[in-house]
Amino acid sequence: MKVFLDTNVWVSATIFSGLCEELVLQCADRDWLFGSPLIQMEAHEVLARKFPQCLNACELFDASWQVAQWVDDAAEPPNDNDQRLVNAAASAGMDFFVTGDKRVLGWQAVKRVDGMMKIVTPREAWMALFGRT
Repeated sequence: MKVFLDTNVWVSATIFSGLCEELVLQCADRDWLFGSPLIQMEAHEVLARKFPQCLNACELFDASWQVAQWVDDAAEPPNDNDQRLVNAAASAGMDFFVTGDKRVLGWQAVKRVDGMMKIVTPREAWMALFGRT
């Protein structure tokens, strides 16, 4: 299984305990967790801008980020980071792209070379991967 978490999921897992944090932990334990350099860059920017009161937020993110396997970023389209991340995940053969972004969730699935990558919420990913626990 290959699970690519969007920036908003990583940020949530870093700042708040709960579902996104558990998703990171459980996927990491199974070596299912993937990300890209663009995720790291965006996460640092969002954490600094939205959570300035959390002085060690970037360090916390970087510590959890170490468990993810990296895939190459997609260069296209240059003005749409969401599409670039989805393209990178699909090119790397991800099974799930997990996001809270309503616009991206509207895409539902993206074709990969060997099938489809589902675009799901953290809750949908949890249910698909781990069922009710």
